[in-house]
Amino acid sequence: TDHGNLQAFPEIMKACKKYKNIKPIYGMEGYLVDDSARAIFEYNQENNVSFKDGTFVIFDIETTGLSPKNCGITQIGALKYRGGEIIDCFETFVNPEMPIPEEITSLTGITDDMVKDAPSQKEAVKAFLEYAGNHMLVAHNAQFDIGFIRKVTSDNRMKFTNPFLDTVSVSRFINNDIFRHTLDALAKYFKLGEFDHHRAGDDTEMLAKIFEQLIRKLAVNDGVLEEMSRNSDPKRLKYHHIIILVKNRIGLKNLYKLVSRSNLEYFYRYPRIPKTLLKEYREGLILGSACVEGELYQAILDNKKQSDLVKIASFYDYLEIQPNSNNHFLIEEERLGADKAAAEKQLCDNVLKIIELGEKLNKPVCATGDVHFLNEEDEIYRKILQFGMKFQDYDRNTRLYFKTTQEMLDEFSFLGLKKAEEVVITNTRMIADMIENIKPIPDGQFTPKIDGAEEELTQICHSTAYEIYGKPLPDIVRERMNKELNSIIKNGFAVLYIIARRLVKNSEEHGYLVGSRGSVGSSFIATLAGISEVNPLPPHRLCPVCKKIEFFTDGKIASGFDLPDTYCEKCKVKMIQDGQDIPFETFLG
Repeated sequence: TDHGNLQAFPEIMKACKKYKNIKPIYGMEGYLVDDSARAIFEYNQENNVSFKDGTFVIFDIETTGLSPKNCGITQIGALKYRGGEIIDCFETFVNPEMPIPEEITSLTGITDDMVKDAPSQKEAVKAFLEYAGNHMLVAHNAQFDIGFIRKVTSDNRMKFTNPFLDTVSVSRFINNDIFRHTLDALAKYFKLGEFDHHRAGDDTEMLAKIFEQLIRKLAVNDGVLEEMSRNSDPKRLKYHHIIILVKNRIGLKNLYKLVSRSNLEYFYRYPRIPKTLLKEYREGLILGSACVEGELYQAILDNKKQSDLVKIASFYDYLEIQPNSNNHFLIEEERLGADKAAAEKQLCDNVLKIIELGEKLNKPVCATGDVHFLNEEDEIYRKILQFGMKFQDYDRNTRLYFKTTQEMLDEFSFLGLKKAEEVVITNTRMIADMIENIKPIPDGQFTPKIDGAEEELTQICHSTAYEIYGKPLPDIVRERMNKELNSIIKNGFAVLYIIARRLVKNSEEHGYLVGSRGSVGSSFIATLAGISEVNPLPPHRLCPVCKKIEFFTDGKIASGFDLPDTYCEKCKVKMIQDGQDIPFETFLG
């Protein structure tokens, strides 16, 4: 499964011809975007709010790391906003009950001493929610902040039902002229001045200014939720990986359609597949939830609530889990917190969560390898490629090699042997058995068809030949033309010449010259059809008036352009010098 394309298909076909006992599973790892993506969450009629005169609680948090499950909150800043004015403020340090990593202190300026006597996470979040009441919360990249709030409320059995709005999604919706929507980028875009980024209070004040600008630009449209859902631009939305496998010939055709449209209509850096488009062409395809960059795994990392995880997992035909070694970079980058032991456990817990979802939804869970190279020692080649592509972590050992069945069972030994065999062997074979034997490129030649192409090409060539060389044609001209026409028509290539002629003619009519190159120059028919300006006949002189012609076939002159200027004795006009002496046999096999 290549990323975003099917370029491996011919190579797979070739390999399967050599190794007859291999059953190919064709597919692609796509870039999925949810084009029904929302900016407002947990929103219903009961907590209806007006952009014109409603009260919003704009907030920001600072944390010890990126994982809601293993990291803690160090600061909460919030303010109440109504009608363009800030009417109240809330700010508190929070004791995360864990050390703050040095790089986080460097980023935020918050030290262990500053939070040691601060309220606990439970106390701080409780105070924040009491301050917020039932008002709509507003945050930048809200899923991150909400993930931490939800973790604290869940652990302490606290009620949390506030609707919330993500200003990143709103900005992507209305600011079509920019592609970066960070707090810094929007502050600069709206010319709102400098601020102390990564401090909750300052971030919140700047976000209030940005929110005001966004509301103004929205023209205070209280129907914006529905409008944003209808008009989400797939090229501006966050993408997730998805595995698409071809089940049958219908699925193959649908995958081809998805590839074409994702590249032609939804390409920005990557060929994106909108979820609505995938639903339209889903028949004959099997959808897998993919790797750590998949929609489901990302939702688990974001600590989304159970109902959201169930909804996401329901979209897929099978759920994927991968060896912890594949995702070890999350630990190295401290995205699961600074505590290595807790992070290692978190990787296992994430796998268990996906298995739990599979059991709840009766969907198979498959252990997959995310294989990027065949043997473990082959990783050096990938490192070289990534170094050339300026990857900062190019030298990291990923262990993304093609593992044996036993190696995969060992990777999932923490599940117990029975469950490990189910996800490694039973379920993966079940998916493979659902897939028919498919040949994406049929045997034989499938040239296009244009009615009358052979007659049209023959007529054009004869007409042009008579116009240039006169009637009757010189033997060399007639024999070369007939030899090529017979070969071209017999092999079904006339339609290709007609298509090429029409393309070249159309381009030249619009003022764009077309220069031929390569073996097309060996075809005299291409010359007569106006496809090529190269004349492959032997070097010759030709009078444009009386058609007197002289060929040089002894090989002493390679190009007619090198012949000395000569005038026709009869007509007193300069003779045309042409002919490059190129044999036809190299063209089209």
